[in-house]
Amino acid sequence: MFRFAATSTLALVIGAAPVMANVTPAQVWENLQKTYADYGYEVSGAVEDAGGTLTVRDAVLSRQNDGGNTAITVPQLTLQETGDAKVRVVIDGDVTLNSTFEVAAPAEAAEDAPTDGTAAPSDPAPADPAPADPTAAPQMVPMSVTGTLRVPGNEMLVSGTADDMLYEYSYPSVVMDMRMPVGPQTDATMPVNAALTDLTGTQRVVAGDGSDTTFDLRAAEGSIAIDGDVPADPEGTGGGTLNLQARMADLAAAGTIDTPSRTFDLNTQMVQALAAGLNIGGSFAFASMEANLDFTAKGESGEDQTGTGKATVGAADMALTMSEQGMGYTGSTTDIAAEMTVSTVPFPISYAADRTSFDILFPISRADAAQSFKLAYGVEGLTFAEGIWNLFDPGSQLPRDPASVTVDLAGDVVMTSDLFDPAMSQPQPGTPPAPPFVPQTLTVNKVALDAVGAKADITGELKFGANPNEPVGTLDGTFEGVNGLLDKLVSLGFLPQERVMAVRMMLTMFARPAEGNPDQLTSTIEFREGGQIFANGQQVK
Repeated sequence: MFRFAATSTLALVIGAAPVMANVTPAQVWENLQKTYADYGYEVSGAVEDAGGTLTVRDAVLSRQNDGGNTAITVPQLTLQETGDAKVRVVIDGDVTLNSTFEVAAPAEAAEDAPTDGTAAPSDPAPADPAPADPTAAPQMVPMSVTGTLRVPGNEMLVSGTADDMLYEYSYPSVVMDMRMPVGPQTDATMPVNAALTDLTGTQRVVAGDGSDTTFDLRAAEGSIAIDGDVPADPEGTGGGTLNLQARMADLAAAGTIDTPSRTFDLNTQMVQALAAGLNIGGSFAFASMEANLDFTAKGESGEDQTGTGKATVGAADMALTMSEQGMGYTGSTTDIAAEMTVSTVPFPISYAADRTSFDILFPISRADAAQSFKLAYGVEGLTFAEGIWNLFDPGSQLPRDPASVTVDLAGDVVMTSDLFDPAMSQPQPGTPPAPPFVPQTLTVNKVALDAVGAKADITGELKFGANPNEPVGTLDGTFEGVNGLLDKLVSLGFLPQERVMAVRMMLTMFARPAEGNPDQLTSTIEFREGGQIFANGQQVK
């Protein structure tokens, strides 16, 4: 809830109104009100229209939600004709945010609440508390977020026609100072400060049967800072301080939003909105990022603990698409390095990777026909600190070459429910939620691991019938360096000598030496009708 409220505040500043039309101040203000009404906000304020200049004082955007509300207040909004068929929009003063909402109380907190099994003070011994009712609704705890948004020197120019509007905005700085709740077990809050420098961009809205919006944003730098006290837990243990500082350089965001002609409440009517044509696509990237962390804490025995950490990332990007056809996420990061030093650990904990990537696509709408999905993830050049290796391999018997992991899966499923149906997030108490899909096919394009001198590579394809637990198909695998790894594990004491023979015998059941290369093993696992499983032609189930 509070993330949506914060986003709405920034959207107001950069002119996110998707149907703000025409070039007079009055028309701009009228359409601004309509846009936020479409988001579910009521808009109020004292309006003074002097013709070429329209001033709105104490503008308030308010929105009710289950268990709370959100209010965004703008001290003054000035809309002024520029003389060249444009309207200049300026926000004067600090924008404030107040948002309240409810979250479920932690299980232990709910269990501490009085029950019918509580003994009276005169009883010789307390009765056992009544068992938790699995059908009972969770106990809710109210929480709140407050914030202030400052945009000195802000300016937005609106031009075009009612059916084709262009917004050009320039903000030397955007600074948001917020107080975020630490958790449902305490009233404590943590200061969170975020900022953007030299934010510029354009947004174009073309009206028709609905509206088509495109946007392109740039910022020289983005930063976030969290610096405050962490309260002790209810038992009086724990607690400490936290200081996190992070910066990103050369930020960019772009995307498109196609909205249907009808207005929907996306909190409860996402399924209907997608069916009506809602289509969202966006991307985000930065050239580099660095973060620094330090903290203090109390251990379980009350001892003082301290720690510092740092992380750097090179270029990174990510993208999101969402429509009735499905939802997709893609992204990659390069040159990752992270290190943590903790007073209770005698060496730094660090790792690095040359590149990570992911590519996920999954259906979200119920349909009788099968729909495609994809799940891909990869890590290249993964390394760990020498101190970590030396914990279990002080003699450097295991190769410490950079490791890599690849997972690339695809297939088809039949969606039996809409993923954004509100009922999916509110299952009947005491009843485990049923999966919203039935698998049809699974293609293993590649599952590979290269680490500690051993390699594994698996491919194959499976089909699923009436019983998803009995697929039909084949998986093929090749493995290198397994025997050498077993010998090293025995030498390090991780695998007892008396068990290594059993492990090797098991390997012979599922794999066989490749012709001409005894250190390479191959395996073909067949899944047959009726749940039978064969390994290299030998039935194992």
